[in-house]
Amino acid sequence: MYLSLPLPSTTSRTMTVTVISTDGTFQPSPFTITVPKSGKLEDLIQALSVACSLGADETLLVAEIYNHRIIRYLEELSDSLSLIRDDDTLVAYRLNKDIEKAPLVVFMHQQMEEQYMLGKLTSSWKTFGIPLVARLSNVETGSDIHGLYLKLLNSFQTQAEDVLEDHDTSESTAVEDISLKEHDASSPISNGIEKPPDANGVSALSEAELQLYITDDKGIVKESQILMAEAIPAAGMSRRLHVLVPWPEKYVKQYDTQLLGSLPQIFKSCFFAKRPQESVSLYKCLQAFLMEEPLGPEDMWYCPRCKEHRQASKKLDLWRLPEIVVIHLKRFSYNRFLKNKLETYVDFPIDNLDLSNYIGSRNGELSNRYMLYAVSNHYGSMGGGHYTAFVHHGGGQWYEFDDSHVFPISLEKIKTSAAYLLFYRRVQPVLQRKGNNNLRVDAIDDCNIVARK
Repeated sequence: MYLSLPLPSTTSRTMTVTVISTDGTFQPSPFTITVPKSGKLEDLIQALSVACSLGADETLLVAEIYNHRIIRYLEELSDSLSLIRDDDTLVAYRLNKDIEKAPLVVFMHQQMEEQYMLGKLTSSWKTFGIPLVARLSNVETGSDIHGLYLKLLNSFQTQAEDVLEDHDTSESTAVEDISLKEHDASSPISNGIEKPPDANGVSALSEAELQLYITDDKGIVKESQILMAEAIPAAGMSRRLHVLVPWPEKYVKQYDTQLLGSLPQIFKSCFFAKRPQESVSLYKCLQAFLMEEPLGPEDMWYCPRCKEHRQASKKLDLWRLPEIVVIHLKRFSYNRFLKNKLETYVDFPIDNLDLSNYIGSRNGELSNRYMLYAVSNHYGSMGGGHYTAFVHHGGGQWYEFDDSHVFPISLEKIKTSAAYLLFYRRVQPVLQRKGNNNLRVDAIDDCNIVARK
């Protein structure tokens, strides 16, 4: 009596990924790309490479960020993109291909935060921002690690000119002269303003001002300190070295921590936002329902002949059709990670739904044509919604039923993306003889007769 038809969704998917340089040359930039919905990680990397103008000598390392740390690296190119959810946050680090085999260093940042606990003001270190990544090529000592980290921070640095632009030049010069007299000339910081970077683009900072520690991949354990003049610990020679960097308060002011900490989601859905309306024919839904479907590894078929589990497939076919066909459009989709409602616009026939090409039994006495007589609509989302109905009441007149309100509705307003259930009645052909003329009735239902001589 009824068919639950899938809605073939669009074959593409938009994803937003933030690209981060690993040499401090530019700030993190989000790129929105279009990839096949059933695509692989390889498709994402290829589209992202074009969007960010990736150089021939560069490659992308994609990682998922959660709670200011990398929780997984997406390195298997054959992995399905369906494993990436809309509310995930991904970054792609631009790395040099020439040093692809060099160990990876992952920097995580901390800053001091104050909070009241049991009526007392307490301070503690809290992780913030996006982890920064680089390769450990030609890096031997702690000083090299310090320089590498400061180079990564270059693109987040606030300009000293922005701080001084509102002051008179002569006044600023006088302030700087006084400051230089009060501080050691060898100090890398004068009047809270960093000295110009060296030839490699790295700002000069002392070990006492910025301390680095070996940590775990979660940035929780603070192990041994990385000393300037000493060689990198043996852990740095492994595949990845995780470094924790507690920030002095002055650096929080010198760098744009908001830029360092903002990451867009893969897809930001909004209840009131209008998405581009997808459109699909009802016949396409029928074809998707009847399509042969390969079964996954968890649904292997046990072959009684070879005594082994084999890859199998299943296929549904229509054999006979009833007088009344109720078509249920499967607008609510579920998988392991999320539930959502599909707002696809289904273009369904009103006067002539012909199912002749979709059934196995060819009974010439029964018609395979149907006319629509009612529609049930659903508005809203998975969390809640509202139902209305359209009903054909004879004479070509349709009515809308909305709670206690009933009013006429024009035919062109019957088709909407809210259509959820479609009710069809079979239309029977009738052959009558009148004198020497044959009169064939093409369609007959309770309300209308269409005749052709």
